[in-house]
Amino acid sequence: MFCAKCGQELAEESLFCSKCGKSVNAPVVILRDGFDVFIPRNVLALWSYYLGIFSLLCGITSLPAIVTGIMGLNYAKKHPEAKGVVHCWVGIIVSIFSLLLMAFFIFLLAKNC
Repeated sequence: MFCAKCGQELAEESLFCSKCGKSVNAPVVILRDGFDVFIPRNVLALWSYYLGIFSLLCGITSLPAIVTGIMGLNYAKKHPEAKGVVHCWVGIIVSIFSLLLMAFFIFLLAKNC
C-alpha cells in the first residue's frame, strides 16, 4: 500500500503516512453546489436545447438540433451521470415543431402564389 499524497510505501496496518503524516483512511468529502441539477454535463444536450429554441426564429437550425438531440440521448444513456435527457427532448420536440411550422408557412405561400 502507498500514500496517496507522497507515494511512500506503507505497512498494511498503518493509519498515517510515516513520511508526510497524511491519514491513510481519510474520509472523502464531496461538495456539491447544486448547479449540476440544472446544467447537465452533456454538451450535446445543451447544443440541442439552444439550437431547438433558436430554430423557432430561424428554421435552418432545426435539423442540427434534432441530430445533436439524438446524439445527446445516446450519450446520456451511456453516461447517466451526465444527465441532459430533458434538454435533448426539448431540443428535438421544439425543432420538429419548428419544421412543421416552417412547412405550413411554405404551403401557405405556395397556395397563395
